[in-house]
Amino acid sequence: MISQLRIYTVNKGMTDQWVKHFTEVLVPMQEKQGIKIGGMWVNEDKNQFIWTRSFADAEDVKAKEAAFYGSSDWAATVDHTRSHIARTVVQAMESAVKTDGDGLTIGTEKVSQLRMYTVNGGMMDQWVKLFSETLVPLQENLGMKIDAQWVNEDKNQFIWIRSYADDDDLKAKEAAFGASPDWQVHRENAGSHLARLDVIKMNAVAKVAVKA
Repeated sequence: MISQLRIYTVNKGMTDQWVKHFTEVLVPMQEKQGIKIGGMWVNEDKNQFIWTRSFADAEDVKAKEAAFYGSSDWAATVDHTRSHIARTVVQAMESAVKTDGDGLTIGTEKVSQLRMYTVNGGMMDQWVKLFSETLVPLQENLGMKIDAQWVNEDKNQFIWIRSYADDDDLKAKEAAFGASPDWQVHRENAGSHLARLDVIKMNAVAKVAVKA
């Protein structure tokens, strides 16, 4: 399974228009071609739209993207679609843990964090083992929900998402995690694997129900 993390910088003042267009027009168009849309979020500053989609493998990516971008539906909306977007960043990823799907578990949580960690050279396998076997249970024991864990195709970034009920829940659980004795035991070792940490706070965007 190959997933794409797609981060779009939206032109100023156009986020609400973009979300409506994406959920009502672009999601059904992609699903019509068999492209699976995962999560959709807007960042805290409301200038980035963040979403994921997934494919079976590299050949599936090529076939379905060719079908989508070659469709008459896309041709009819491409100019309007692109008029909303200032910048597009696409990251190809594979699930860091064994799973039958794309590794993304969407719940009812309203606030999420996209956490992108640049891992020191040669340490990705060690990091994935430490994270999945030690750090995930530690967080889940404190009520944090881990939605997904991926590794990018260059094997130098670990990308994951965790979610909370709301802003107050985020603050309370992060404080509890930071102060926990278990985290203090592993903190130095965890940090030794990482060169850089980037965190984007996001609010979930609901998928529009399409009428039959």
